[in-house]
Amino acid sequence: MQDSYGDGWNDGYLEVFLNGTLIRKFSGTGLGSIETFEVCNNDNLRLKYTSGQYEEENTYQIFNDAWDVIFSDGPYPKTGNVFSKSTNCNNPAQAGKHPCIALDLETGVSKMGQNEGAETSGINPNCGAYQEGDIWYATTIPPSGNMAFDIKQQGENNVGYAIWQGADCGLLQKIACGQTSVDTIVTLIDIPAGQKVYTQVWGANGENVTYDLKWTDSGRINLENSELPVIYIQTNGQDIPYDGRLDARMNIRYKGEEIYDGPIGIKIRGASSAGYPQQPYSIETRDSTGANKDVSILRMPEENDWILLSNFNDRSLARNTLPHYFFTQMGNYSPATRHCEVMIDSAYKGIYVLTEKIKRDKNRVDISKLNPDDIEGDELTGGYILQQNLRGDGDSFQSNYSPIDHPGLDVHFLYEYPDALTITPPQKTYIAAFIDSLETQLYSDDFRDPTHGYRKYLDVLSFIDYFIVNEVARNADGFKKSIFYHKDRNSKDNKLKAGPVWDFDWAWKNLGICYLYDNFEGAGWAHLNNDCPTDNNSSGWYIRMLQDSTFANELQCTYRMYRQSILDTTYIFQYLDSIQHLVSKPQLRHFERWRILGFSGPAPEIGGIATNYEAELDTLKSWIATRLQWLDNNMPGNCTISSQSEIDVFNTTGIQCFPNPSTGKIQFKGRLRQSQESMLNIYESTGKLIDQMPIKQEQFILNYNTQSSGLYFYTITTKSAVQHSGKFLIVDSN
Repeated sequence: MQDSYGDGWNDGYLEVFLNGTLIRKFSGTGLGSIETFEVCNNDNLRLKYTSGQYEEENTYQIFNDAWDVIFSDGPYPKTGNVFSKSTNCNNPAQAGKHPCIALDLETGVSKMGQNEGAETSGINPNCGAYQEGDIWYATTIPPSGNMAFDIKQQGENNVGYAIWQGADCGLLQKIACGQTSVDTIVTLIDIPAGQKVYTQVWGANGENVTYDLKWTDSGRINLENSELPVIYIQTNGQDIPYDGRLDARMNIRYKGEEIYDGPIGIKIRGASSAGYPQQPYSIETRDSTGANKDVSILRMPEENDWILLSNFNDRSLARNTLPHYFFTQMGNYSPATRHCEVMIDSAYKGIYVLTEKIKRDKNRVDISKLNPDDIEGDELTGGYILQQNLRGDGDSFQSNYSPIDHPGLDVHFLYEYPDALTITPPQKTYIAAFIDSLETQLYSDDFRDPTHGYRKYLDVLSFIDYFIVNEVARNADGFKKSIFYHKDRNSKDNKLKAGPVWDFDWAWKNLGICYLYDNFEGAGWAHLNNDCPTDNNSSGWYIRMLQDSTFANELQCTYRMYRQSILDTTYIFQYLDSIQHLVSKPQLRHFERWRILGFSGPAPEIGGIATNYEAELDTLKSWIATRLQWLDNNMPGNCTISSQSEIDVFNTTGIQCFPNPSTGKIQFKGRLRQSQESMLNIYESTGKLIDQMPIKQEQFILNYNTQSSGLYFYTITTKSAVQHSGKFLIVDSN
């Protein structure tokens, strides 16, 4: 007896009559249960079923002593008297026709089989085009608790398979299912050693098939000599929860040296990614009393909130780290990342990306701290972090505007900092009113006005950088969820900034989800995501901003600047090559653990899938080159170089750096906030300091000349701090 939901039959029950007398009444419990009763030759067996609630969940089978199915029904079992027959209790059993008489299959042994003439078990897995004719195999789970299953069809007909596990052969739970035209490799992790795993095999659509199948012991892995940092998490065998945190301990070792050892709180994180076999985790570092403790990990600044990002949806191991690298090189904060290998209670979990959690901190999103009593004046104006993402009750506010291209769609902003539990009513009112003022100007007739339009509220540079990173990646999530914004106090910076960037495992791919992503020509605008079926609506702000020719021109100039530096394919491919070198040996363990090479991940990719890691990176490089070529030809706006230009597309303060872009001559002018000895510092895109010019007066004009084209950064510093920073582009005059 089975219940697909796991709460039993909900008042449904089956009565068994023998020679007209009721002998037992049965009802499924939990996910299912198994019961036995005795009959003799020529006894009359009658079954009567009475329905309860949720009948779509209920199924059952009656077997004889040879495990022949003599009756089965469900879901939606028929009611009343459903079966009546004389019995026979001396039946020969055919090995392999039921899990309780399954054929033995040892780990490491390849087994060839065929299903022609196979009798049905009556256990319908409801997948893989099952139409009976199934054979069962039983394999003992090795001490490692880690196994990999491989099945190959011989001939044209597809082979269906289901994998079941449980302590009782008559009461199993399905854990995987498919057919060879779709998926042929399954990895099982942390399953109870010594128990059995059962493999059910059949011909899809009732066909006769021949096949090879094999279970491999993935084994326990020694990481003492790993080229990557290794994170050991000890839970003492406890399940890591999604809600709440489990007290655990974390030890980090790198090249034989202990980097960290201490208590942590750990939980599963993410939305859809929480269901991946390689789950992502949120970690808090703590002291011995359980309080949060700021620590520096792998040279990342001290903090107590960390994320372990899963790579189950990213065979390249680079899709999530590359955008952070870009956004940082553009002069913005983006979470630092470190590739690492993870062990949980001696079970190998593969390569993860350890990264900083996005939060307010002087070393992360550097905005003012907002206390509960900051409810008026300048203190009320910041800092805030907002997010657009899937929402719950009371954790967000709704915009008063719909996207300009999709009237009627609702748009929401989540309280990230302060979070929904700590933000006060005055703070909620302020930040909602600020967003409303921004959108009011954005959708007004004079939205293009540089003083009174949307630029009064919105930091153009950060929004351009955010747009470029997410469009280069054609990130399906980049404009609808995992979108972050932040705003400081008005006395420090009164504009809303975009970023940091986050969540790119659905990016850098051709996806069969919508016309924006399902082509091989690099085409499609991710910011038009509201055109697609979506689980969260985009604000559509970029659609309106691109109607401002000045914004479009600034976007074009910025994109051109980056294409000559950090978005040059030589630069990008060098980064990917560095990742390949970094994980050259660990990736072998990772893909032994997770047999995902050659197959689409949770994101439904289209086209051929590389079957080895080197080819996967080559595929990614080819995708990037194709995408950049399309963007080169389709990026909005115009960028003209003129010595008379008064547009500084990269500067958002009163300090001017123009013309920018330039063919070689740059003038800096402005007024410092206070009169003190300052310095103008010029850097190459690599970060190398190449020139310094003293600023001796509060109001200044400085000229800089170079003939070397490329991207440059500059800062204006005092003895104590950086007062201003920016970037400029020198282009070839030819």
